[in-house]
Amino acid sequence: MPEVDQPDPQLQAPPGGANGLALQRLRRMIVAGELHPGEQIRQQEMADLFGVSRGPLREAMNVLANQGLLLHKPNQGYFVTKRAPGEVEQIRRMRHALENVLIETVAWPDAACIARLREMNEEMRSYVARPDWSHLPNLNRNFHFVIYDHSPDHLILAEVRRLWSLVDPFTRVKYEFSAARQKTVDEHEAVILALEARSRAGLRLAMDQHRDSGREGLSTLLAGAADPHGLRSVTKRAKR
Repeated sequence: MPEVDQPDPQLQAPPGGANGLALQRLRRMIVAGELHPGEQIRQQEMADLFGVSRGPLREAMNVLANQGLLLHKPNQGYFVTKRAPGEVEQIRRMRHALENVLIETVAWPDAACIARLREMNEEMRSYVARPDWSHLPNLNRNFHFVIYDHSPDHLILAEVRRLWSLVDPFTRVKYEFSAARQKTVDEHEAVILALEARSRAGLRLAMDQHRDSGREGLSTLLAGAADPHGLRSVTKRAKR
């Protein structure tokens, strides 16, 4: 059976035919790192790839510019947003502050959901030793939002999704190292155990430890931020 990532609601096309298709696919390419920070969107090439005219593509680019994923430069075009190290850190801090609210308000998942989380984590485990781990960041994202979707705070949840999208192209670099991939899986298991025990304190602790290790991966990225090709080279290695 081919491996299929679980769809992320924010990455799926809203109603709107060609406009929705262009928005879905362009956002997915940015979040997945297929388009790199600072890279210009070649509009005709992208419209041909998506099978739409340039009108729907421009609408999609306007939406993504408003969301912070693209930057519009008058008389030049649209570019994938580049983030200074301090900006990436600020987004991480905002995301974690809002995630803390979700962690406090999630309803406890039932046995079927716990089993689903374990299945997802085992799929992630299968990527620990693989040279091609390109599916893993999306699996990790899906794992977290299966949990966060149990919160009734839908506006906060929507903002957390947006913040994840803003930093996904930058933070996926941590998965280059198999030890980091293994650590992620192990930390997920601790999160599952806390959910299974319905321990709010245990869930806080497991999530804090998990996010702290994610911050270590981000620090690795920021330390290499002077290399403008670093992210591109990591992304290419992930796709081999």
